[in-house]
Amino acid sequence: MLINLYLYIKIWFIFFRYKNSLPTNSNIKNPTMDIDGLSLSFYWDDEGLQEMNPLLVSGLKFVTSYRTSLVIGLKNNEHGYLRSEKFDRSIYKLAKKYFPNWIGFQPSRNSYDSELSERMQRIQKVAIWRIEKMLDSD
Repeated sequence: MLINLYLYIKIWFIFFRYKNSLPTNSNIKNPTMDIDGLSLSFYWDDEGLQEMNPLLVSGLKFVTSYRTSLVIGLKNNEHGYLRSEKFDRSIYKLAKKYFPNWIGFQPSRNSYDSELSERMQRIQKVAIWRIEKMLDSD
């Protein structure tokens, strides 16, 4: 519980420091979706995650984790969160406060979509298989 509080405060400070610094529109005609290998969460290449400060990216991992659960349609007791649904949701809400117009908060990237959900779940299965294969080879 104390660790979550510490982490929340640290992320709040990072979001406060970089307030409104995330991209609000895309110059990419057809942005591609990619998966973060360890968290199994998704992001789009026009969201600016590859170019931004690693501190900000570390806080946004909780946001992309929760957002992925929204698109896939996870329920309360299912897996898919970095810490917990409650914690990831609180960081998601915090990010919406400090980056309200971020392209990553577009409705199409934050709500359930059956076709996108199936695609994401297939990609996650492949990513899990690759991680297991890599761990087994060592």
